[in-house]
Amino acid sequence: MTQTIIGGIDENGPRLYVLDPLGSVMSDNYASVGSGAEIAVGVLESIYKDNLTLEAGKNAVIRAIKSAIARDVASGNGVDLIVITKESIEEESIPLHNL
Repeated sequence: MTQTIIGGIDENGPRLYVLDPLGSVMSDNYASVGSGAEIAVGVLESIYKDNLTLEAGKNAVIRAIKSAIARDVASGNGVDLIVITKESIEEESIPLHNL
């Protein structure tokens, strides 16, 4: 089983989709998948607002994943961010000990 988050920018602006294990495709402003997804989404729901700055968005993601890691042993040992803008795609990995 797999859950996939697909994001990008088209002529209408940014798009984010989640493909769930049963094949449903859902569009939203933010998403989380995996064993700690419910915890992470709860944090994102409390932080997210339209027009977050890039830095505020990255901080929200890190905070959500830190919460999931703290409460779910299967949530991993760090954060992998992929930031997609009109100009570039950048990947950043942050190990757990640096969170």
